[in-house]
Amino acid sequence: MAKRRLAIVRGERIANKSVKGRPSYAQMKGLMNYIAYGRYEDHFDRDVKQRGIWLDQKGQTVAHEETLHWAKEKVHQYGYEYTYQLLLSTRYGGLAADDFNHVLQQGSELSGVREWRAMVHEDTGNQHAHVLLLRREKLSNALYKEWQQRMQAELEHLQAERHQERQLETELVLEAAPEQARSQGWEMEL
Repeated sequence: MAKRRLAIVRGERIANKSVKGRPSYAQMKGLMNYIAYGRYEDHFDRDVKQRGIWLDQKGQTVAHEETLHWAKEKVHQYGYEYTYQLLLSTRYGGLAADDFNHVLQQGSELSGVREWRAMVHEDTGNQHAHVLLLRREKLSNALYKEWQQRMQAELEHLQAERHQERQLETELVLEAAPEQARSQGWEMEL
């Protein structure tokens, strides 16, 4: 029987070039708008709520406009030619943003990427995080697969730990429940 995966790490590489071959972050900007608001367009009503908050590699909150500026600067001023969009998904959920950042830090040794922006979504059946990382050069296929596998192994490890912690908490609550019920006045005076 095949092992059921607890976590999935999928990725896509985007070339930060216009149709004419010039540096461009337009495709990445649309993607960031989609991740944040569920739309690729630039203009939204102020009433549209973000689907999560952007976090940097240190786990610090970053505003959407700052995230857009970060990406534009990386492409136009520093020559980052490639964006990697990652989707980190977990079967049981319950991971904190710090857990996703930890997974990315484990992979940064291989990828050479030390900065990213991530947003955790909990608005679907499976908790997941969208991550944007930029590189000047493409990763080789072999290095990309090794990077992906390392992050997936770490994500599965954390997912299993968190799932086990929640199961233990549930068992402790259930064990305490009968005792609490007795102490809440089940005795009746006649």
